[in-house]
This record gives sequence, structure tokens and C-alpha cells, in this order.
Amino acid sequence: MISTYTIWQYVHIVLFAYWLGADLGVFFASRYVARADLSLPERLRFLELLLLIDIGPRTALILMVPVGSTLALKLGLAPFLSGWLWLVWLLSLAWLALAWWLFAHARDPKAAPLVRFDSWVRWVVAAMFVAMGVASFARLGPVEAGWLAAKFITFGFAVVLGLLLRRVIRDWVIGFAQLRQPATEAAGNALIYAAHHRAHNLALALWVLVALTAFLGVTKPGLGLS
Repeated sequence: MISTYTIWQYVHIVLFAYWLGADLGVFFASRYVARADLSLPERLRFLELLLLIDIGPRTALILMVPVGSTLALKLGLAPFLSGWLWLVWLLSLAWLALAWWLFAHARDPKAAPLVRFDSWVRWVVAAMFVAMGVASFARLGPVEAGWLAAKFITFGFAVVLGLLLRRVIRDWVIGFAQLRQPATEAAGNALIYAAHHRAHNLALALWVLVALTAFLGVTKPGLGLS
């Protein structure tokens, strides 16, 4: 008989697949966004495609929090979540709803405060996971499994890299606005190219962190804590 743990584990793996796979699509689309030899409408179409694909990793990242929490609690590794898992799910689903609302209203100027709020939430989540991981390695809790503490840290830094990649997209928006004016076209192309170069390095680092996070979850090495 299939256990509920196995089902949640499967969901967790699917989320990793969507996170890594969709990020690969974003990466390849970005190459065409940065190509100055393509027409502006064609580059804008690739930018639209990139933003469309990007909702996949954003969704996967958010759902990692409640799904991972559910697995940790079922394994008996996160007793501090006992009685609070419902709140983790509630806050995560509210965050997911916000992410999808922002995706649907990407061109709405009134969404700017919520974009900043979403970024603030991500910084808080990143800091929280890194802090929990470091505290656990210092034997101050909240978990005793070394692999889970390490997973907290790698996940937190993956969230940070995602935030840095968002800044690249903002530079692209500025660059494309400059491309519409002949006087600033060269500056726009330079900004887009520089942003793409930064995105390339950040994307590689993100893939390594996400893959390492998945590896830790599957192999569960002790890492000196248990």
C-alpha cells in the first residue's frame, strides 16, 4: 500500500523537476533576449516567453516550503512544526496566490507595492532557512539531522539567487525601453548584454544549489549531527 509519505515525496521530486527544468527554459530564452542582431519585436517575444516560463520555478520554490515541511514532520525530524503545519500551508498558499496575481498583473503599475512585498517575503524566507540551518549545525536547533540543516542553507541561498536574477529582469525592462529610442539604443543593448552575462553566472550557481538541495534530500548524509 502506498503511504502518504511516498506521495508527498513524489510531489517533492516533481517540484524539483519543474524548478530545474523550467529554469533551463528561462536560461535558453534569455540568450535570444540578449541578441542584438534580432529585431526588437522578436526579442520582446522571447522576453514574454521567458516571463511565462518563469512562473513554473516561482511556483515550485514556494510549494517547496509546505511540502518539505510536511515530509520533515512525517519523518519526525521537525517536531517544532507539530501543531503548526496548517499555518505553514496557509501562509505558503497565500504567498503562492500573491505570486500568481503578480504574474497576471505584471504590467499594472499599481502592483509595484506588492512586488516589493513579495521580494521582502522572499528575503525573510531566505534568511529564516539559512539561520535555521546554521543554528542547527551549532547544535542550537531546530533540527538534529545534518542533511536537513544543510538543505535549509542551500534552499535559503537558492531563494537569494532567485532574487538576484529578478534584478536582471528589471535591467532588461530598462534596456528594452532604451531600445525604443535611437539615441539610447546602443546603451540599451549594452545594459541587456551585461545583465545577461550576470544572469548566466547566477543561473549556473542556482542550478548547482537546487541540484545539491535535491541530493541532500535523497541521500540524507549525516554531516556530523546525527
